[in-house]
Amino acid sequence: MERMKKLCKEQPLIPIIIVLAFISCFAVLNAAPLITNDNNPYNLWFKQFSFYIISVIIIFIVNKVGNDQIYDKIWIIYGILMVFLLILAIDHKILYPYLGRHFPLVNKVSGATSWYRIPGFSFQPSEFMKIVIVIALARITKEFNDYYLVRTIEIEIKYILKCMAVVIPPALLVYLQNDTGVVLIILVGVVFVLFSSGLRNQWFIFGITLLMFIIIVGAYLFIYQPQIFEKFISGHKLDRFYGWLDPEGTVGDQGYQLFYSLLSYGTAGWYGHGFQAVVKAFPEAQTDFIFAVIVTDYGYIGGLITILSIIALDIIILKIGFDSSNDRDKYMTIGITGMLMFQQIWNIGMILGLLPITGITLPFISYGGSSLLSYMIAIGMFIDINRQSNIVKNRNYIQSL
Repeated sequence: MERMKKLCKEQPLIPIIIVLAFISCFAVLNAAPLITNDNNPYNLWFKQFSFYIISVIIIFIVNKVGNDQIYDKIWIIYGILMVFLLILAIDHKILYPYLGRHFPLVNKVSGATSWYRIPGFSFQPSEFMKIVIVIALARITKEFNDYYLVRTIEIEIKYILKCMAVVIPPALLVYLQNDTGVVLIILVGVVFVLFSSGLRNQWFIFGITLLMFIIIVGAYLFIYQPQIFEKFISGHKLDRFYGWLDPEGTVGDQGYQLFYSLLSYGTAGWYGHGFQAVVKAFPEAQTDFIFAVIVTDYGYIGGLITILSIIALDIIILKIGFDSSNDRDKYMTIGITGMLMFQQIWNIGMILGLLPITGITLPFISYGGSSLLSYMIAIGMFIDINRQSNIVKNRNYIQSL
């Protein structure tokens, strides 16, 4: 018992992951009555628990291998995942549309071809690629800053182009699988790494200005020329957008999911409707809308505990990263934390009706093996960073005596 307390004190990520594991498994169990697309919805909580058990093994392996080895072999991992993504993109855009069949093991869910069927579970390479991209960019950024002591505009353009050469191919392949949510997460992680790289502020001013221009033009065209979007965006994505703008008016179609989730947790009060309560059924309760399940069953108190837990996770990760003496670890920390915060804010925001529904899950809480296991690779790396920082602190303390 004393050894466990000491371990939790030295590695603060361990207790918060345990808390998130309990919240996740219990929330998935509460979602069971709402799940209609699974033969055994009451067993999903056990599968989620199994993913957490596998996560322990992954963390152990990452710590055994060490972060240096992961950084050294990151391009090999990147290449393997690119092959997996390429097969999925070809399947979605060529094989199935023209031949009416899928590659062996490929699985199509909710209009996206992003999974491989493996006995017992599914494998989504895009979830792992988002972590690999951040690690690769952290390595590139460290090498860039170490090599160029004086940076000109031309040198920074070279750095940005090198980063884009790493990011654009997998992001494009993921988009071709009809998985916009993961593409957004990848791009956010990239922006956060670039922001931490020391680039001059003019780049970010230009980027923000360009983004605002695109949003304004896009909003104008959506209002006055909506047919333009139908040529470039699939009907499934547009339906989600219409459902977000008017959930009550489209409750019979596009707004069904959002409206009934709002109705469910909107009547929950401080303490909720109780264990496995069903006010109104809504799709994807165990994944995209898991936070709505938590608030419906356990009210604002349950929602607050969940939010505080994920904030605690973000703070601990940031502290570990910033305490590291290796800049490479700091770049990775910023990228991973940026992706986590983006997913957390977007997922909760879309459930509250503040942001469009894009299929972005709530990390460490939503049901799903690939998303959880991919982030656990990063958690394993942060535990290794913290272990190395503790060694340095103890060594400095002994030397000061």
